[in-house]
Amino acid sequence: ERLTDAQEAISKKGPPLSATVTFGKDVGSPFPPDSGHDRSDHARDSMKPRNVVISAGGTVTFNIGVFHRVAVYAAGTRPEDIDESATVDLTSPFFIPGFVIDDPNGRLAVSWPNAGELFLTPTSWSYTFAAPGKYLIICTTLPHFADAAMYGWVDVK
Repeated sequence: ERLTDAQEAISKKGPPLSATVTFGKDVGSPFPPDSGHDRSDHARDSMKPRNVVISAGGTVTFNIGVFHRVAVYAAGTRPEDIDESATVDLTSPFFIPGFVIDDPNGRLAVSWPNAGELFLTPTSWSYTFAAPGKYLIICTTLPHFADAAMYGWVDVK
C-alpha cells in the first residue's frame, strides 16, 4: 500500500524530539474515593500516553500528580525485573511502612530524590534520553505499580 505524501513526509522526518506524559494527574475520575473515584487500574494511577516515541537526545516531560514518583529504568528493563521487595517507608507527609519502591538496579533517574517523601502538590519533571532503546517508566508508589500496573515506555529511536 502506497503512503500518502503527508505520511511519507512524516516517516522521513522521524520521531519528535520531545513528548509530554500525564503521570497520575488529571486522568481518570476524581479522587478521593468518596467523590466517585472508580478505583480501577485505568483511573488516576496511570501514565498517558502509556507509550511514547522520541528521537535520541529528546526529552520527555512528566506532569506528575499527587502521590506519584517517576522512575526511569535502563533500556531493556521489564516490569518483572523490578524488585517490589526493595522498598522504603513513606515518612512524609505521614508514615506508611514499605510504601515506596526503591530498587536501584538499572534505575537511571527519579523525579523526587527522597523516596520517603511524596509530593503533596502536582509538579513537572523532565528527563533527556541520550541513547536509542526502550526505557521502562514506573511509578514508585508500590500499590500503583504492583496493583494498578502504573508503568509505561519511552521508545527512543
